[in-house]
Amino acid sequence: MRNSLRLSASLLLALAAVVAHADGALQPVPTPDTSKLAADAAKKIADERAVIDKARADLVGPPLAQAYADLGALYARNGFDEAAAVAFYDATQVNPNDGRWFYLRGVIARKLKRNEDARANFQAALERDKVYLPIRYRLADTLVDLGDTAGARKLLEDAAREHADAPVAFAMLGQLALKQKRYADAVEALNKALRLDPQATGLYADLADAYAGQNNAKAADEARAKAGRGAAALDDPLVAGMLAAPQQAGGTLAEARSFAQQGNIQGARDTLAAVLKETPDDVEALAFAARIEATLGNQAVAQSYVDQALKAKSDSATARVASGIVAEFAGNDAKAYDEYRQAQKLDRKLPDSWLLLGDAEMRRARYAQAAEQYRGLIALQPDSATAYAHLVAALTAQGKCDGALQAINGVLERRKNDGDLLQIFVRVASTCEAADAKTRDVALDYGQLLYKQRPDAANAAALALALAAHAKFKDAQEYQAQAIFEATRARNPEAAAMLRSTMQQFVKQQVPDRPWPAEHPYFKAPAMRAAPAAPPPGPVQK
Repeated sequence: MRNSLRLSASLLLALAAVVAHADGALQPVPTPDTSKLAADAAKKIADERAVIDKARADLVGPPLAQAYADLGALYARNGFDEAAAVAFYDATQVNPNDGRWFYLRGVIARKLKRNEDARANFQAALERDKVYLPIRYRLADTLVDLGDTAGARKLLEDAAREHADAPVAFAMLGQLALKQKRYADAVEALNKALRLDPQATGLYADLADAYAGQNNAKAADEARAKAGRGAAALDDPLVAGMLAAPQQAGGTLAEARSFAQQGNIQGARDTLAAVLKETPDDVEALAFAARIEATLGNQAVAQSYVDQALKAKSDSATARVASGIVAEFAGNDAKAYDEYRQAQKLDRKLPDSWLLLGDAEMRRARYAQAAEQYRGLIALQPDSATAYAHLVAALTAQGKCDGALQAINGVLERRKNDGDLLQIFVRVASTCEAADAKTRDVALDYGQLLYKQRPDAANAAALALALAAHAKFKDAQEYQAQAIFEATRARNPEAAAMLRSTMQQFVKQQVPDRPWPAEHPYFKAPAMRAAPAAPPPGPVQK
């Protein structure tokens, strides 16, 4: 949910994934010869290596992987790429679920001209992180150098389709098309990149060559006259962070939240540790630290943070929510429910309590009460599609799909171009018996439009529902099959299983009576449960 203080479901999954680590064979990181450096520079590297080595002796799991990555970054910044490669290799062995370390291994491998290694590492990074765009760009570059232009083109086309506002994707597509002498495609892609980033004047030289390939001399001359040195920028904070000098310890709670949202959990923990070192009784920081540690399975540490927060301010709604979350992760749902209710009494403007209480009511099959909680959430976050999805599910489970349709129609009067809200409308209008034929026709039109704009699993499944509502079950099965394939490819067996249950209804020529399968978390909000215990970050600040 946008702008919510609650850790989202995707973030919780990311946190759980970070916990896992492998016991792969580690390689000793060599100590490079720094004799050619200035004495001060060599001493600084040696001192930093000593600090990292000392820290590594007491670490396991993700913190140990981070320490190896810090060592790799130290050597990469100073030009010792062979040593950096070994350090990042060790980071991937300690925590093979963190795509960052595979990605940076790939970057170092490219610098060392080991393209096969780079490809393997970029592919491993992409399997673990579909969101971080530079992975695709660097993998595409590597594939081109290895002669796999078809693979590179598919990667870039996917990136351009999913991120239509990223100029670098179109720039690379255009340059690749130019190499393949597909001049019309090159002209189209390069012009698109320049519209998105007019400062990327270096692309005009490529555009001129593409026009020349079409025998369009006038356009080629005009493009060449505009050529400059500007490039389509590749925003790559991971590489920038690796090559930047380390900053002094410190930070803010906002930075910790930002790190967590990015999936950089260790960065969030380190920042929180710095905040609490300066202000040990910062209730907001203590509460957030408790939530992170509970998610990672560090129950004792999480409870210590909660106890500190409540000792500092017993009437803090944020601390009460954190206490409920820690209790829920510990399996004490009754205590969690009471804490969420207490938090709501203390502060009725805290979105977390409304969402968490709504989920708790759904687990208790108290759908009317859940709907009221979700309405309270919407009052605080009136533009949140996720909040409306929860309300729609509660009303549908209550047998009031007409109310669900009315609710989603109401918000679409204000936000008629919101794709997430439109998808909910398509699902509700296609499955609610109260929807008339005209409404279902509109739902089908929107379903087709959404799929055309973004042909992902969610929009494919929504379109399948709209087609089934029009008795086009064969077509519905085709789009549902795509959704199942996408979920399977994303290694999401739970989603694939739910999609298959709907597919069985299509095969029987039945229209589902719910916008999502009955097993969907919107209907069966799962209680939060921790992954296996992760290593604690150190002693809790007193």
